[in-house]
Amino acid sequence: MYIRLVRWAFDRFYREFAWTYDSVAAAVSGGRWAAWGRAALPYLRGHVLELGCGTGALQLALAQHAAGRSIGLDASAQMLDITKRKLTRTGISVRLVRARAQVLPFPSAAFDSIVATFPSEYIADRAALAEARRVLRPAGRMVIVLAAAFASDGLYERLVALAYRLTLQRPPLAQPDVAPRSVVGERLSQAGFAVEERWEPAADGRVHLIIATGV
Repeated sequence: MYIRLVRWAFDRFYREFAWTYDSVAAAVSGGRWAAWGRAALPYLRGHVLELGCGTGALQLALAQHAAGRSIGLDASAQMLDITKRKLTRTGISVRLVRARAQVLPFPSAAFDSIVATFPSEYIADRAALAEARRVLRPAGRMVIVLAAAFASDGLYERLVALAYRLTLQRPPLAQPDVAPRSVVGERLSQAGFAVEERWEPAADGRVHLIIATGV
C-alpha cells in the first residue's frame, strides 16, 4: 500500500505539480541538480534523444553545447510545457515529443546517443531498454546519470537522505570508492550493450554514471 501511495504521489509530482519540480530538485541537491545532470554531456555525440527530459535543464545545455541535434521526450504534458516555455524564452528551438520510453515513436537506428538523467523506474523496464537499443545506430551510446552522492555527510545531507528513504529512493550520501553496480546496468548488458558503470566527479559530489555502447 505504501509503495502504491508513493508511486501515486510521484505521478502527481510529474504532472499536476510539475511546476514545483525545479524547486524540489534544487532543495534535495543543494542546488546541484542541473550540474549533476550535465555530467552526461561529454559522452554524448551526434543526434541525441533525451528520455524523461522533465523541465528541460539538459535540453537547454544540449542546445547550447552539443554539435548535433537533440530531441526531448517525456510522458508528462506538464513537464513538456515547462520545457517549451524555458526554451522559447531563450530563443532556442528544440523538438519535444510526448511519449513513453517503452514505445518510442521513432524509426530504428535514428540516434547516435540516448541520455537519461535521474530517471524514474521506467529505466529498468526491459521494454524501454529494448526500444533504446532499437532506435540507436550501430555502436550508438546510451548514457544514464542514475544517481548522485554528496561529497560531505552533514546535517543537511542526512535530512535529504531521510526524505529520499521515505520516498523509496537511494539517498545521495557519500559513497565508497568502489565501482557501482545496478539492475539497470545488468539489464542493459542483457539488451546487447557493453556497459561501464562508475562514479564521476560532478559539482562538489559524484554521480553514478552508466555508459552503455551498442555491440
